Amino acid sequence: MKSSIRLLFVIALSLLSLSCGQSEWRPMEVSEGGFRVLMRGQPNVTRQQFDTPAGKMTAFLYSSDRPLSYYAVGYTDYPLALVVGKDPYEVFEGVRNTWVRRIGGRRVGSDGKLTLSGKYQGLEFTAEGDSKGTEAVMQARLFLVDQRLYQVIAMGRKNAVPQGEINRFLNSFALVPTSEVGTLQITPPAK
Repeated sequence: MKSSIRLLFVIALSLLSLSCGQSEWRPMEVSEGGFRVLMRGQPNVTRQQFDTPAGKMTAFLYSSDRPLSYYAVGYTDYPLALVVGKDPYEVFEGVRNTWVRRIGGRRVGSDGKLTLSGKYQGLEFTAEGDSKGTEAVMQARLFLVDQRLYQVIAMGRKNAVPQGEINRFLNSFALVPTSEVGTLQITPPAK
């Protein structure tokens, strides 16, 4: 009898440890992008070139797409002509409005002004709209670091993604020294 109770106890502990599992969130550092962030699993990486009146631009996007949520960090180096002597909030407003249109939505609440690393201006906004046919909420932070625009985006089904998870992602974004040769480093789970 004691051995069967002990066996049940061991099985219960094993099942409990499996159900707790490892977190999908991993620190990710992109040296050529000059940032680090917590990302869920292995990110999708896309690169897109496009023409603007001020010249060619390349956008990089690192994203994690799940059934209930989408997390992404993107960056683009703007031509100097688009940022020198201009108010960064003009750039932020254009990017913000593009995201709001992209989800067919509307802004919710007031935009918030932010500072990154104590010196780079930023903007935070929230919008509601549609993503993949369901009601969605987006929280985003935009930062202009010299001529590089960073976009940190958290989007999820309305009332399905905990605010704490969104905050964890948004607050994990930080600058790191850039390198001439880029690397993408994702820390493996601890055993």
